[in-house]
Amino acid sequence: MQADFDVNTPRGQETINHVALNGTVELAIQSMPFPGHPEIYSKKDAEKEKELAEIDFYTGKTREGLDIVLIPKTYSTSPGINIHAVTLPAGMSRFSYAQAHTTKAHSSGDKIIAKYKQSIPTHFTYSPAILGYYHLSRFLDTGHVEPAIVRTMDVAAHKPLADLGKAKAMGSNNRKQWTELRALDETHNNPILYTNDGKQLYGALQVNPTGEESYPHLSDLGGAEAFAASAEFGKVTSSNPLKLECKDASGKLNQVAVQQIAQIKDLSDLVLMDFIMSQADRFSGNMHSQKIYVWIENGVLKQKIKKSDSAKATDDGKQIPPEAVLINRMIMKDNDAGLISGNSAKSYHLLEKISHLDPETYNRLLDLQKELQRPEVAQWYQTEVLFTQADFNTVKNNVDQAVGILSGRKDKGLFLDGSLNVALGL
Repeated sequence: MQADFDVNTPRGQETINHVALNGTVELAIQSMPFPGHPEIYSKKDAEKEKELAEIDFYTGKTREGLDIVLIPKTYSTSPGINIHAVTLPAGMSRFSYAQAHTTKAHSSGDKIIAKYKQSIPTHFTYSPAILGYYHLSRFLDTGHVEPAIVRTMDVAAHKPLADLGKAKAMGSNNRKQWTELRALDETHNNPILYTNDGKQLYGALQVNPTGEESYPHLSDLGGAEAFAASAEFGKVTSSNPLKLECKDASGKLNQVAVQQIAQIKDLSDLVLMDFIMSQADRFSGNMHSQKIYVWIENGVLKQKIKKSDSAKATDDGKQIPPEAVLINRMIMKDNDAGLISGNSAKSYHLLEKISHLDPETYNRLLDLQKELQRPEVAQWYQTEVLFTQADFNTVKNNVDQAVGILSGRKDKGLFLDGSLNVALGL
């Protein structure tokens, strides 16, 4: 696998420069939108990308005045850096704070606002996959993937954090990966994760979702086979059309039925996206959810994330109508194992088993297949999303296969009814 990141190559719609402590100029790059489709990104996406780009790794503060502190991720397998927003105790340096707080647990006033990950050549960690999932989710209008941008980081500044990650790693796998990454920092010449001049790492900086939880039951499953055999996926593969009563006679939403439709949509969309992105590591705990309020307002389905802290939850109470129902929605995070090692959805024929899909997702998939024929789209993936030519070919071929599988079954076992709007007649 070859990659190439020249800091002088023009890319992105906007770049913010940050200066590391030794003078190296780091780049925070908001990628150009998918060619010809700026409308697929929301105003909130643009705001979140801008906030990510403004993060200064060394002396920065959030817009709310909290101190930015980089802390190595020493739990789970792959190494990365959690971006914390904290109130630093008087006289304490950022690195001293990191040394004292390099664990999974952190105080309630210490929030992880973003995560920075670079590729690891021998492991399921690939930063272009993180970026690819974000833009794919916007094109398909599904998946609940948080915004991500391209970010570089000074190698000299990364080394002490890698040392700290190595020293504080909570498991042998995590320690092994930090050890490998620290060794790579010493030579800093692998083109998959270092810039051409060898001075910086490059990777993806992504918003950390708020209010995230493990997805009930599904997060506890071990592997794609267990997922395929689960009762939840069984509803997605059911050969009967969905005939759930999502409203009672008075027009009030039925929480159980709404939850089931939402789950069917989330799981079928997840399988499709993982199929396209050749995801190798979804079904070993990488399934998450958020609590979402759902209600109908003037004939339109409205949704709002439930705030996690008590002060904001009080604000929720003022904004959420009493008839709203609370459900779990899938969050697709931990997407860094795409494009590099296997494809669980394909290996276990999960896409072929789906019987219910959102019609909007299906139509956007057909549109995506056409878009991937355009040379400027292929170029965009390589310049803006950091794909290699092989990565782009993989996605293009997977989309062609997905269209073939789903279109061949449309009206012959595949129902385009996995949608709350369809179920509610909106």
